Amino acid sequence: MLYAGLDRIDPALIEAGRDLGLGRARTFIRVTLPLSRQAILTGMLITVLPMLGDYFTNQLLSGTTGTTMIGNVIDGQLQTPAFQAEGAVLALMLLLILTIPMVYYVAATNRSARSVA
Repeated sequence: MLYAGLDRIDPALIEAGRDLGLGRARTFIRVTLPLSRQAILTGMLITVLPMLGDYFTNQLLSGTTGTTMIGNVIDGQLQTPAFQAEGAVLALMLLLILTIPMVYYVAATNRSARSVA
């Protein structure tokens, strides 16, 4: 995903930044990074969502109790009657934490789609 986003950047834009006197680092920060923002956000979401929610695969592959992900903690809390309220709170906090970057991603995608059209 990131490679495809970086591959779409017009080399003339990077060359223009260099022609205007920017160094390599400043060209990256001022030209490449803003143009690759969508690809970076998409890659982050594709990586983070399974990492936080796909706890069953981790349990099957590792088979150890020492490997704990947030999904394992929530599952353990929800299966223990005394801790179900804590598990529900953890699930809601995870939902809130994941909703904020997703809303930002949708807003950024809409903004960039409007600027292209």
